[in-house]
Amino acid sequence: MAMLITGGMGFIGVGLAHELVVKGKDVILFDIVTRPERVADIKDNVKIIQGDLKVWPEIMNAVKDNEVEDIFHLGAMLSVPSELNPWGSFQTNVAGIMHMLEAARLFGVKKFIFPSSIASYGLDTGEVITDTTLQRPTTVYGVSKVYGELLGRFYRRKFELDFRSLRYCGVIGPGVKTPGIVQYNTWMIENAALGRPYECFVTEDAYSPLTYFKDAIHATLLLYEAPAENIKTVCYNISEFSPAPTAKELELTIKKFIPDLKVTYKPDPVVMAFHRTQSMKVIDDSRAREEWGWQPLFNNLEDMVADFINEVRTRPEFYGLA
Repeated sequence: MAMLITGGMGFIGVGLAHELVVKGKDVILFDIVTRPERVADIKDNVKIIQGDLKVWPEIMNAVKDNEVEDIFHLGAMLSVPSELNPWGSFQTNVAGIMHMLEAARLFGVKKFIFPSSIASYGLDTGEVITDTTLQRPTTVYGVSKVYGELLGRFYRRKFELDFRSLRYCGVIGPGVKTPGIVQYNTWMIENAALGRPYECFVTEDAYSPLTYFKDAIHATLLLYEAPAENIKTVCYNISEFSPAPTAKELELTIKKFIPDLKVTYKPDPVVMAFHRTQSMKVIDDSRAREEWGWQPLFNNLEDMVADFINEVRTRPEFYGLA
């Protein structure tokens, strides 16, 4: 029996595939684009299927033909592209998860893991977010994540599908090309590691709750492996750095490793309009810690920055940074 990862060519999907192969699993990577070079070292242990979440027969065939037992549904149109094309976002993110859940129901999938996002909470949340904070998203991406969480809960109740979800904060890691509200964090560290100056598109005091990509993978696997009887909350917050670091705090942390880093600040008015409306600083993930043992690999900003710099400098080709 196989495991299917949608969005399998993304950096979380690829990292997850490597971890699952080490555990002896047969892995199917489903994505609208294929980058076989990203899994060249495990090519004999994975199968790549080019497919589109909007096209339900492609999903049905992928699940049925490969006798898929478990699904990691990572595939999605991200926040900024979703704002630019909400109609395409609906088809990929909303219709897409409906297609995936129906395939899971029809073909006897046992476990379904769905990464959601703190974008599901929206604005006027207060500084502390808990698993029971009211979700009132203002972006189409956030709306799609709430829909996915609620539809998954329905399939869990109605069809006894073992649906589980976790909410990433803004995921950062080497090689991210898609623009996003939090990507100044990624690009500041990348440019520093490559010996380049960086012009930051937010103010020094702007902040974003973050999830390092290695901890996103780590948390996803922990949730997947947790005993069924431990899963009570179903949809969980996860957090690493609390409170969320500001852009200036990130700059000063990087300078502990690269003292000659040059950062200037040229705030983008559109991005800053968003930052001025958000109030969340602390993500309470106590239920994930209590119910399935979530603990981040990187407990502080300094450890994460050091690892990020090392990734960029030792594997630039892998991340498309050479």
